[in-house]
Amino acid sequence: MNIEDNSIKRIDCSEIQNCFSFWDFEKNIEKRKRIEFEVENNIRIMYAYILNKRYIAGMSLRPMDNRTMYLSYLAVNEEYRNQGIGSEMIRYACQTSKNIGFSCLILNVDHDNTRAGSLYKKLGFSEFKNDGKTIVMCKQLD
Repeated sequence: MNIEDNSIKRIDCSEIQNCFSFWDFEKNIEKRKRIEFEVENNIRIMYAYILNKRYIAGMSLRPMDNRTMYLSYLAVNEEYRNQGIGSEMIRYACQTSKNIGFSCLILNVDHDNTRAGSLYKKLGFSEFKNDGKTIVMCKQLD
C-alpha cells in the first residue's frame, strides 16, 4: 500500500464518527467528549487514513512541551492491518511533528505488546521509560 494512492487527513470533531471502526469513542462517551473538547480547543490534533473514501486508521498528536510531541490513539481497522498503514501513519506523525518544530516524538506501548514494540524500534524509536506495564518510547526528529 502506498500513501500516494490514499491520504492521511487532519480531521475535526464532525468526522470522529467516521472512525468508529477502529476507535472505541462510540462506546465510551466520556472519552469521546474529552477528545472532542481537546480537538476543538487545539490541545490535540486527530488524523485519519482514508482509503477509497473510507476511514480505516487514525492517530492523535498532542504537544507535551515545546519540543516533545505525543502520539496516541494509533489504530488500524482489523481488516487493513499488516499492510503498512500503521507504519505510514507513524512516519507521517514524525514528519508532521518535525515540520512544526518538535524534536522528539513519544508514544506508549503495553509491555506485552511485543509486536508493536518491534515495529516502533524498526521505525527508529528507542525505549525511554519502562515501569514493567507500559513502555514509553521516543524518537529524535532532528
